Amino acid sequence: MLHSKIDLNLFLILRTVYLEGTITAAANKLHLTQPAVSHALSRLRAKFDDVLFIRHGRKMVPSALCQKIMPQVITSLTALESTLLDNQLFDVTAHKREIKFGFRDILESIFFPTLVTDLLINTPNITINSRQVSRVEMEKALEQQELDIVIDVLTPTSNDIRSTLICNESFSLICRQGHPILNELTLENYIKASHALVALKDSRVDLVDMALANHGATRNIVLQCEHYFAATSVISRCDMLLTMPNAYANLLKEKMPVEVVPLPFEVPVLPVHMYWHKQAEHDPINGWMREKLLVIAKELL
Repeated sequence: MLHSKIDLNLFLILRTVYLEGTITAAANKLHLTQPAVSHALSRLRAKFDDVLFIRHGRKMVPSALCQKIMPQVITSLTALESTLLDNQLFDVTAHKREIKFGFRDILESIFFPTLVTDLLINTPNITINSRQVSRVEMEKALEQQELDIVIDVLTPTSNDIRSTLICNESFSLICRQGHPILNELTLENYIKASHALVALKDSRVDLVDMALANHGATRNIVLQCEHYFAATSVISRCDMLLTMPNAYANLLKEKMPVEVVPLPFEVPVLPVHMYWHKQAEHDPINGWMREKLLVIAKELL
């Protein structure tokens, strides 16, 4: 029988400290003060007659008893929370909302044909406003609600920003149809060719350049611009080469006379993440849209 004076919120705090690993992180996650979290742990320690956590540097390491009870605690809390969610039947069609995205043009081209078509048919009350945002500006834009969701490469952020991996993007070589390199696709011929580079602002170094550096090689960049569509339009008419994310390369192949082939050297995949601010963590519309984007990414990327 559950003790009549036990506060179930204490177990929420216990779970958060266990998962976050520090009092500070747990307090931030729960929007509580650190003293409030510490006081809650003291009450639980008294109930269990156990230290529950042992401080090791900045980390709170669970005791043997804590490790033993946590699976049941987590399972029980999840079950309780699900009973509440089941009764909160959220109807997205009852809410009019503009969702503000931070997407580069390549991501708009990949996601929007599927996403916007679905919205127009099923949820016309949800509209989209998308713009390009630099990685430096991303966190501030999310915090100030200038953007709701950003999708970009893995970027360092503060604890206020939530994120999840949405896909791993690989790279391909794209060139005009009948390009001579198609007859002998080697690293040597790749290095000899002239290249177009798509990069934001003054950024020149990327995964491709780093992979080439492992071979002691560099590209001869003769064109740098900010849009893959423009770069592809150029290389479709000359012997310049373009190295770009594979998914978008295959989309452009449907629109222009170009070929998409594997690179003659190995380039690590590029992790692409979806970002949102912690204040939107429990926003049902934001969560609904995040789920849609994950499904689309799984289907297309």
